[in-house]
Amino acid sequence: MQQSTGYKIPTDYWLVFSVCASLVAIAFIFDSPQEIARGFLLITTSRSVLVTDYVALGGIGAGLVNAALSGLFYLVLLVAYKTHVNGRVILALFLTIGFSLFGKNLANMLPIFFGVLLYAKAFDVKFSNLLVPAMVSGTVGPIVSEIAFMYGDISPLRIALAFAAGLFIGFIFPVVMEASKAMHKGFCLYNGGVAGGFIATFFVGLLRSLGIQPAPEAYWDTEHTVILASFAYLLGAGLVAYGFIHDKPAGAVEKYKHLLKESDEIDNDYRTKYGKTCYINIGALCIVSTSLMMLLQIPINGPILGGILTLVGFAAGGKHLRNVIPILIGSVIAVNFNYYDMGSPSNALAILFSTGLAPIAGKFGWKWGIVTGFVHVSVAIIVGNLNGGMNLYNNGFAGGFVALIMVPLILFFNDLFKQFFKKSHLSGED
Repeated sequence: MQQSTGYKIPTDYWLVFSVCASLVAIAFIFDSPQEIARGFLLITTSRSVLVTDYVALGGIGAGLVNAALSGLFYLVLLVAYKTHVNGRVILALFLTIGFSLFGKNLANMLPIFFGVLLYAKAFDVKFSNLLVPAMVSGTVGPIVSEIAFMYGDISPLRIALAFAAGLFIGFIFPVVMEASKAMHKGFCLYNGGVAGGFIATFFVGLLRSLGIQPAPEAYWDTEHTVILASFAYLLGAGLVAYGFIHDKPAGAVEKYKHLLKESDEIDNDYRTKYGKTCYINIGALCIVSTSLMMLLQIPINGPILGGILTLVGFAAGGKHLRNVIPILIGSVIAVNFNYYDMGSPSNALAILFSTGLAPIAGKFGWKWGIVTGFVHVSVAIIVGNLNGGMNLYNNGFAGGFVALIMVPLILFFNDLFKQFFKKSHLSGED
């Protein structure tokens, strides 16, 4: 990356660049250039609907290279537009890299990206202010891939239709994403998933009305846990060290203690509020989430590593150990009650992505956090049927519904309990 005149590239971007470079290095250690090229072509021309583990589909090399390229593409744009770093930017970068291990690729993201760019031009909005929505909009990339490659061949007409659909999606995505906030009032961190869920549901309904039935995929790697878990642990340790290096240890610890007390569902930009100390939080959540997957004997593959990286990103903007752990406990309890195996894609991903509801635990306490995590797993399984696997942030869409349901219920029951105990107290005085 070249440094633009008058603009100093934030060291955070170099950190993300090093993550991408590490992924490429691992790719070429374990796969040959020929294997990576063949796998990358398979990834680019795949339907990419849930669950398409790019590591299983194209090989570990191609899957990691695809993730790195997606991250590098947006890194270059962030620098080109002289974008300053904040929590939203960090989370969007890790989100993009993570989901490029199972569903996102440049072929299905670019048409949507150009749609967001078109929106910026049409309404005279600075595109630098829309880079985060542009990154997040890749959640519905599988719609582009489905239209282009649904029959397993390449048709110029279908590719043109896919590009047009992507342009339209990108053009409306910032508006739908902004409107979605009113639904959950900030209690679901995955606002892009809520927006993507509505858009994907519309397109799936349209395709089904035309007699086209989008089918889910079942690519799920189980052979690269040691490699990918090792990467996740090294990344987590490196991020914790990075956080301490850029502050005096005593000062970093004090800041981190304050970060762990955060409970605001709106003002949760930890990078802006706590500086690089937030990387201690990011690294800690990386290590904890990886350890949980290992403890549950869930294979670390493309989707699971993608989920870990997403959790890592949102540790810069809304998640920390105190509000995440209750949600994780509730989701782990829930998967022991449904008929899916613990390590099935639906359960494994629901556990990791349930943490998008962390603000509920932060605001209303750990007990309600456990209940929320439990409810999320059941809702996520049902909601996936609405959008045919074309919304990669399916758990975000489910989280929006859970927040919509849970927050009023929590407020209602909390008020009910207060009234009950107040009456009991008064009765006792009599």
